[in-house]
Amino acid sequence: MTKPKILVIYTGGTFGMDENLEIPKLSAKALEKRLYQQVPEMEKIADIAVQIVFNTDSCQMGTEHWFTLAHHIHQQGKHYEGIVILHGTDTLAHTAAALSYLLSPSPVPIVITGAQKPLSTLRNDARTNLLTALEVAANAPKELQNRVMVAFHDELFLGSRVRKFSALDFAAFESPRFPRLARVGSSIQFESVIHHLPKLKKGRPMIEGFQTEVLTSPQILKAEVTPEFASAIFSRAVLEQLDAILLTLYPSGTAPTERPDFLRFLKDSKEYHCPILAITERADAPIKLSSYASGKTLMKEGVLWCQDLTPEAALVKIMLLQIQLHKKPELGRKQRAKAIALQWSKPLSDESSI
Repeated sequence: MTKPKILVIYTGGTFGMDENLEIPKLSAKALEKRLYQQVPEMEKIADIAVQIVFNTDSCQMGTEHWFTLAHHIHQQGKHYEGIVILHGTDTLAHTAAALSYLLSPSPVPIVITGAQKPLSTLRNDARTNLLTALEVAANAPKELQNRVMVAFHDELFLGSRVRKFSALDFAAFESPRFPRLARVGSSIQFESVIHHLPKLKKGRPMIEGFQTEVLTSPQILKAEVTPEFASAIFSRAVLEQLDAILLTLYPSGTAPTERPDFLRFLKDSKEYHCPILAITERADAPIKLSSYASGKTLMKEGVLWCQDLTPEAALVKIMLLQIQLHKKPELGRKQRAKAIALQWSKPLSDESSI
C-alpha cells in the first residue's frame, strides 16, 4: 500500500532547539535524518519530505514570515497529500490564523504543531505532537481536507480559533470560543462538529496577487481598557500614524464611555479615520456589543465588534485587510477606513460560527 506523501516544513522554535534552548543551524537533510532517528515511527505513517523555510524563534515572526510561508505552501501543496508545520509556540496562533485566511481553501490539510520542550530533551512533548500532526495530515477526513489546523497535546483545533494559554503545561493551547475538532487517545477521535463546519468558498485564495517583497506592514496597536485609560496619549499625530486599534474591553463588552476624555478618544479616532476594533478576552464573548449602554455608545462612535474572534485572529485579520487595501495607493485613509467598516463583518475563512 502506497503511503501518503507529507511535507514537513520547519520554521524554528522550541521543537528543534538543543538542550540549551538554542536553535541549531541545520540543513533540511540533516533535520530529516534527525527526525527519523528520534521519531522512527514516522516511517509507518507517511512518505515524508522535510523542508526548512526559515529557522527562527517564533517571537521574531511577523507579516513577512506569514506571506513567505503561505507562498511556499501555495506552490508546494500540489505535490503532497498533507503538510505539517513545526512552529514556535509564542506566535503559533497568529501564524495559524494568517494561513487560515491567506490559503482558504488550503490545497491540502495543513497541521501546525510545536512543543513546549525540545525533541532533544528527555521529557518532551515534541515527539507525540509530531506524530499526531502527521497522522492527521495523512488521514484527514474530507471535512478537514482544505483547512488549517493546530495539533497540540492530544487535541486538534481549528487554526483560526486557537490561543496559547500556558508557557509551562504541555496542554498549552485552547480553543475557547469554538469546539475542538478531535481528541487523541489510543486513536484519533474526530468530533461531530467537523460535519457542521462552515463551507469554505472555492476560488482564488487570498495569497494570490500578493508579493512578499512589496508588502506594506500596517501599524496596528493593541490596547486594553483600564480604569483611568490613558486617552490623552492618542493625539492626532498618533492616530494618523495608526492603521487601526484593537481595543480589549472589559469582560462584559463595556468601556468608560461617560468619561469625556475617553469619548474624545473615540471621536478623534473616527475623525482621523483610525478604525477601532473592540474585543474581550473572556471565553464566552458577548454576542452583541449593544448589551449595555456603554456598548451602544461604542457602536454609535463607529467601533467595530470582533464578536467571537480570538484576539490573535482579530489582529491578524485587520493586518491582512489593511495590507490588501494598501495595495491600492489611490485609496486614502478615509476610503480605507470605510472599506474596513464594510468588510469587517464578512468572514475571511473558518472564523464564522457553526
